[in-house]
Amino acid sequence: MRNAFLKVSILGAIMAFSASASRALPLNVPQPAPLDFKPPLGERVELPNGMIVYLLEDPSLPAVRINAVVRTGTINDPADKVGLGALTAGMLEDGGSASYKPEEIDKTLEYLGATINSSIDLEDASVSMFALEKDFDKVLDIYADVLMNPAFDAEKFNILKKMELEMIRRRNDDPGKSVTREALRYYYGKDHPYGRRNEAATIEGITINDLKVHHSAYYIPNNIIMAVSGRFGSKEELLTKLNQRFGKWEKREIKAPQVPPPALAGTRRIYFIEKDVPQAFVMLVWKGVKRSDQELFFPLNTTNDVLGAPGLSSRLWDTVRARKGLAYTVYSYISRKNAHPGHMFAYCGTKPETYSQAMEEILRQIKRVKTEPLSEKELSDAKDSRINSFVFTFKTPFDVVNQRASLEHYGLPKDYLETYVSNVSKVTRDSAFSAASAMFDPDNALIFVIGNSKKFDKPLSEFGPVTELKED
Repeated sequence: MRNAFLKVSILGAIMAFSASASRALPLNVPQPAPLDFKPPLGERVELPNGMIVYLLEDPSLPAVRINAVVRTGTINDPADKVGLGALTAGMLEDGGSASYKPEEIDKTLEYLGATINSSIDLEDASVSMFALEKDFDKVLDIYADVLMNPAFDAEKFNILKKMELEMIRRRNDDPGKSVTREALRYYYGKDHPYGRRNEAATIEGITINDLKVHHSAYYIPNNIIMAVSGRFGSKEELLTKLNQRFGKWEKREIKAPQVPPPALAGTRRIYFIEKDVPQAFVMLVWKGVKRSDQELFFPLNTTNDVLGAPGLSSRLWDTVRARKGLAYTVYSYISRKNAHPGHMFAYCGTKPETYSQAMEEILRQIKRVKTEPLSEKELSDAKDSRINSFVFTFKTPFDVVNQRASLEHYGLPKDYLETYVSNVSKVTRDSAFSAASAMFDPDNALIFVIGNSKKFDKPLSEFGPVTELKED
């Protein structure tokens, strides 16, 4: 037994010495070659009625995916019918079509393991489908009829309106979401398309005829970019099927309203909602860039990755959460818009007893990127992270064509994906610092806070004039 113990001890000493020696010696690890990933091009085809199709075959699975990107969004809602776009999109999914009752669609899709979904965002809408290869023709028939000839079933419409009214009634249940919504509402203006929210009065006033008018205005072939991928046979076979379903859908003139420029204040504004919740929720918002401003976006985005990209390596995460333990969630983000400059923001949820320390640190870090260049290591790590993660944007061929459809919708350069890596690589300390100096603006940020002021460690007024609002 003693000999066995001695052998183990000697072996342990040898292993410890070997490990120590290996740490002392430099590792001769070859440097990886620069990423040279070029996503597949796919093919772009324009149908006679003006509908654009991006297609890319994917023989890996016996299935087909389609997504129709529609050039519309909630920004096109009339001022007295805010919520119209969302209700229209919801009824495309649930309201049936000219040839298929809602229940028939639900049963057929469930039986086939297929899906048809619709959604809408601020500046885009989409209607998508998934079907197995053997069921593609059947599901495409339903999908085309839903997209072109929605029935807007009255019973389903009433259900959807009630659901939306209930969501409005409960919209303040989550203060973390409320602070984001309300900060943007007061930043852009309560009546501006970028800042509006659905209200009970506008939802209740929307009729089925309003849905029909809205659908007729925006859901038209020359206002749609479609992405198709899967095992659909040859290009000619696919285009034949699409023309059979969509060929008689006539193009029309598009009359989308112009989005007016928001009237942005040039000084710091602080808004506060008193709410007895365990955390204080803080959002800082300031002016951003347009989606088309590529020259400014890449260096600005690299700086923001260093400042507050979600993850373990950003300055906000390191200081506010890891070192000071002031917040569980903290990050910053750049939100671009098409018609006008978007916004940049920083967000955190923190203890009310230390909210001021969290906010002071966030303001300090925003000011730091504005006044001090990034270190070479920070710049290099941020660029490497973004470049190396680029390939994971395209997990499937469908991701590729769907990206290309979205990029065309947003008016970005045709070679955006091909030049993405080089554009990130070209960011320098000087270009990043120049962009940050011009765009990061903590002194004129709108600050929105929701929390229990009785527990605050400092009065909110120490950060500037405060406007207290009632939750509604």
